[in-house]
Amino acid sequence: MVKVFALIPRRPDISDEQFHQHWSTTHADHAKRITTLQRYVQSHRIDPGVADLEDSIYEGVAEVWFVDLATAAGMGEDPNYVDYAQADEPNFIDLERLTFVMTAEDVVREGAQVLKEDPGAKAMLLLRRRAGLEPAAFAGQLRDAGSAIADAAPDATRVVVCTALADTYTDEAEPAFDGIVELWFDSAEAFELSWSPEVLNAVGELIDHDNSASFLADELRVIWPEEARATA
Repeated sequence: MVKVFALIPRRPDISDEQFHQHWSTTHADHAKRITTLQRYVQSHRIDPGVADLEDSIYEGVAEVWFVDLATAAGMGEDPNYVDYAQADEPNFIDLERLTFVMTAEDVVREGAQVLKEDPGAKAMLLLRRRAGLEPAAFAGQLRDAGSAIADAAPDATRVVVCTALADTYTDEAEPAFDGIVELWFDSAEAFELSWSPEVLNAVGELIDHDNSASFLADELRVIWPEEARATA
């Protein structure tokens, strides 16, 4: 399974409210047409991120699961995407700053099954590797740090580490971020009360702090089979 993150900046001439309203209704309905999506979650920004990481420029992150990389890469040829969701993107997205990260997902703490309408808040850490660290080495070391991340966030109900796929690095370009860590909490208040700088300390030697970012999000699970957690 491949997990694709679409990092979405708001079009500057519309309000935050307009962005989130359009994305969660009109655009979500368009996305439901795409039959290759195994799951589709909208992570709507609700607060700035964590201390010691820059506040993300993104107003939201779309998370989409595909059966494999070829299917994910081929979505640009799918008329169910091109004619509807893609055609709608200019209505609310700053397309010049839109970017994608294709990843492998490693579930560090499973937690209880999450149903489609369950509430909660999620901290998203968008991590760029430090200078001199090769992508493969970063990916391996970030996965190895997963247990330390989880231990530093005992109140997180779920912890996931995602690393950019090796095939997405080329001589001409590479992903905007090398890894994305997600930590779920019962609420934004629970996150605020329990957050520890030890989470970042667990990855501190691996990342470029100045080019990493974060934010707190509320999930809208658009395509979310009730058995999704069991197959993650």
